[in-house]
Amino acid sequence: MAAPSTSENQWYTRGCYYCHYTLPVRYQQLSHIGQGSYGTVIRAFDEEIDQWVAIKKLTRPFQSDEIAQRAYRELKLTQYLTHPDAQLLQLYHVFTPEQELENFETLYFVFNFVPLNLNQFIKRLLPIAEDHINQIIYSILRGLKYMHSAGIIHRDLKPENIGIDAQSNVTILDFGLARTVDGSEKTVYVVTRWWRAPEIIINQSKYDEKVDVWSVGCIMAELILLRPLFPGANQLTQLDAIFDVVGTPDIETLNEISNAVPLASNGGKIQKPQQDFNKLFGYKYDQTGENKISGVSPEGIDFLRSLLTFDPRRRPTVDEALKHPFLQRYRTAEDEPTKQRLMDIHQGAKHDVQEWKSIIWQMIQEFKPPSWINNKQDDDPMSSDDD
Repeated sequence: MAAPSTSENQWYTRGCYYCHYTLPVRYQQLSHIGQGSYGTVIRAFDEEIDQWVAIKKLTRPFQSDEIAQRAYRELKLTQYLTHPDAQLLQLYHVFTPEQELENFETLYFVFNFVPLNLNQFIKRLLPIAEDHINQIIYSILRGLKYMHSAGIIHRDLKPENIGIDAQSNVTILDFGLARTVDGSEKTVYVVTRWWRAPEIIINQSKYDEKVDVWSVGCIMAELILLRPLFPGANQLTQLDAIFDVVGTPDIETLNEISNAVPLASNGGKIQKPQQDFNKLFGYKYDQTGENKISGVSPEGIDFLRSLLTFDPRRRPTVDEALKHPFLQRYRTAEDEPTKQRLMDIHQGAKHDVQEWKSIIWQMIQEFKPPSWINNKQDDDPMSSDDD
């Protein structure tokens, strides 16, 4: 069975930052963007659609059943979440240079290119105006509304996974850890620790879409403080870092949401009060005391406090968070896209590597790029990185 993709004489292989890429010739001007545990990402110019794109090469996608399933999920979920205006990374293409299923070992995803992420944006250490924070957080929640309506949790929201361009358009990136809400067993090692919701720490596999809401709260706090709010060194110190800010919940609450007795008893530690959010996140002024230089209004503080509610049962959903008065300046509720809930028999399936290969191979054959990707972008979006 041959892949209905570009013929062999239209491919080329090139090294980029210690990694080799075998690509269709339409992708030129390669440059390294980043790398992680599950893949490397480069920027390329797509000569067929006249746009810059990001190409992700998955690292050994068929190394094990679990990793193959992860590759399937990323492909399935990004393909399902296609929308031209939903603040989500968009899948433009998926391909493999292998021409037969029997030789299938390499997998590439092509996405829209976003020149900057919030981590880079924050590292400039320039105070961010409240209106700008409002706009960014609203955009993230708008994208999450689309995801959550489809029954999909991102599970790895952090500044590095939020793209932003020179016009402050926001894009939620990297669906490598995303999965459906009603998938079977959920894993604990999701969400980079500093942005990880407490229920993941203390109850491991029992969590829902509200873990993403907690992460948005952490991101908002970081936009205000220009530093991570909860920089824990490990699982236990992470929980302590959370208690230091939001206070220690009562034992009854911990027992109700925890399946770990030592954590539920808090190890006999002294109860910690909640920090004064007004002092921590409220307006800061220059030496004259007249000009605001950072921080948010009492309304913004109330909103942030709701996102950082320790008990997930009391934490707002994305839909509820979007109704908060703090966001109404930028919100147009009727312009927030939603998606029919994804029904997928393979999300919790226990296939072996060969079965996952066959499923992904068939998806590559049947893939059709979004019809709207030919919209022209800037000639070189990297030129506006410092704007």
